[in-house]
Formats: sequence, C-alpha cells, structure tokens
Amino acid sequence: MFAQVEYPEKLLPEELDTYLAKGWFRMRQSIFTTNFLYFNQQFYSAIWLRVALNNAFPDKKYFILSKLNKHFKTEIKQSGAAIIDTEHEILYQQYRQGISFDVSPTLQELLIGNLKYNRYDTHVVNIYDRGTLIAAGFFDLGKKSAAGISCIYHPAYKKHSLGKYLMYLKMDFCKQLQLEYFYPGYMVPGYGPFDYKTEIEKSTLQWLQLSNRQWLPWIQQITAPDPLQDMVEKLIALQVPFAKNNIPNALLNYKFFEANLDPYYYGNELFDFPVFLYCLPAVKTALFTVIVYDVRDACYHLLQCSSVINIGFQDGTQTVFDSDLLCVERQLFATAIPATMEGYLKNQYHYES
Repeated sequence: MFAQVEYPEKLLPEELDTYLAKGWFRMRQSIFTTNFLYFNQQFYSAIWLRVALNNAFPDKKYFILSKLNKHFKTEIKQSGAAIIDTEHEILYQQYRQGISFDVSPTLQELLIGNLKYNRYDTHVVNIYDRGTLIAAGFFDLGKKSAAGISCIYHPAYKKHSLGKYLMYLKMDFCKQLQLEYFYPGYMVPGYGPFDYKTEIEKSTLQWLQLSNRQWLPWIQQITAPDPLQDMVEKLIALQVPFAKNNIPNALLNYKFFEANLDPYYYGNELFDFPVFLYCLPAVKTALFTVIVYDVRDACYHLLQCSSVINIGFQDGTQTVFDSDLLCVERQLFATAIPATMEGYLKNQYHYES
C-alpha cells in the first residue's frame, strides 16, 4: 500500500528505527507513511530522505550559519510532556503568521493531537536571543536513529535561516549520541519549499526508492525522482494504442488516495493509487474498471473497484476523480507490455478499431 497508518500503544526505540527505515514518520501520536501528496490543488510525489550520520561532516553551509547565529543561545533538552508550554505555543503562532502554507492550528495539535501523553522520546532544540525564544526544533530519538519532526522560528529572524540551522543542531546532537541515521522527512519534486532538505549534508544524504524500497545516495541524482510522473507517463503511453482502437478511457487523478490515513477507514485497505485510466465498460455495471501503473513491479494492472461511499456525480470534463471512495474488488489482468493490455481489452470488451 502507498498510504498506511498505525496507532501503537507503545513504541520502543528500536521499533521507531524500523519504522523510519521503511519510510514511515510520526503524525501526532500515530506513525504513517505515504508516497504521494495533494495540496494547493496539485498532486505530488513524496520522496523520503535520511542522512547517514557516521560519514557526515560539517559542510560549508553549517559553518556559515554557525557564524551568523553565534551570538544566540542554544539548548537541547528532552520534551516529553504531553502539554506544550505557553512559550513554544506563542512562538508557533508567530511562525504560522509568517508562512504561506497550511499547518496545524496549534503546536499541541501538531505534536500531540488530542491525547494526554507522548509515546515518543521527543527532544527540543531551543534558540534564544537575549532571553527571548526565537526558534525551536523538535525531534524524536530511537535507538540508532532520530527523526526531525518540526522546526519553528519567529518570522523576524528569517534571514538567519534558523530552520536549516536547527536541522544542523539536531544532527550534531545525534552524532554526539553516535546515532546512525537522521530522518528529516520527505522532499517533494516540483515544490520548492522542501528543496532545502536536499542541500543539508548532501554528501551523505540518501533517498528511499519506491520501486525496491532501497536507500540510495542522493548525490547521484541528476534530477529528483518522481514516481507520480513515471505513472502518468506510462499511462499516457497506453492511451496511444487505445486511441487507435477506440478504447474509451480518461486519465484521472484520484483525490482520495490517502483515505487509508483517515482513522475512520483504518484497516480497510482502500484503493490508493493517485492516478489511473478510467475505462468505460462495454456494458453498464456498478463496478469501476480502472488501469493503474505500479512502479513497484513495473506493470499495468486492470482492476475492478467498487464504491465505498458515493460523494457526487463525476463530471466527464474533470481531470480529478472525486465522485466515489474506491475499494479494489479484484484484479482482472496485469502485464508490463502496453500492447498486451490493449489486446486483452479488445478481446474482452470487443472494441473495434
């Protein structure tokens, strides 16, 4: 599955290491993974990153930021309480006013949610200017790794790059603890605000390849990997022979691909591809016939899906499928070859060229 969430009652340090190594991350007090995103009415890939701390060394940017911010006081301490203190909450609200993207309404909601305890071993880096808290970075410790959860700062100090500086301070602390990996979350190809994560400790930065779940050196990348774009290109390639044979189809993004992260649908294993070809069947049916391209096995899959919830009418002019929440009933056919999929549909539904 591309999107999953778990709600562990207790999370041991070595268990957090295992989750992080598989491309999972903290969300309030749950832990989740996703490989695709939807925000600002756009669909994106999520590429998980980590820094190999054993071989990491301070880069040029670290020394520049250290010199720029040397007059600030910094401290690192455990932040295990379930209630975020007023000082950090005030800073978070100031931070929210200075950014252009949506975040949780409160720091309490972001880190804890509505629970009364914190199941993570959370630490915080605080930065003070003459006694005033101007930045804070939260991170969780495992046994051999750590995850950077959030960095906040006062917008008046934007020129000091305190978000990046906090990441360096977190990693330096983790190196002193002799941890092996630091996980900063994901970057998003085509969305600039996340690019800074690929510029920190670039020589030892790694990314998780979706197709084989292996961590690879980022430094070898000429362009950012983009599984969603790969899916789109493969499906467009399939549309060419379909058009020649009058096989009706529409390339649609699926709005509810992250429904598995909703607690209400926990455990239902809903359809979670962000893009598919919607094939109009030869006969009327209550099922939806779709074709997906799965980058994990490099194959096209012809699926029959049913509607879990009907939300509205699907306008034929739309490029986003948002009328129904889907669940896969069965796989009808699979192949790595476009012509083979074309031939199957022609024989099955008697389309004529």
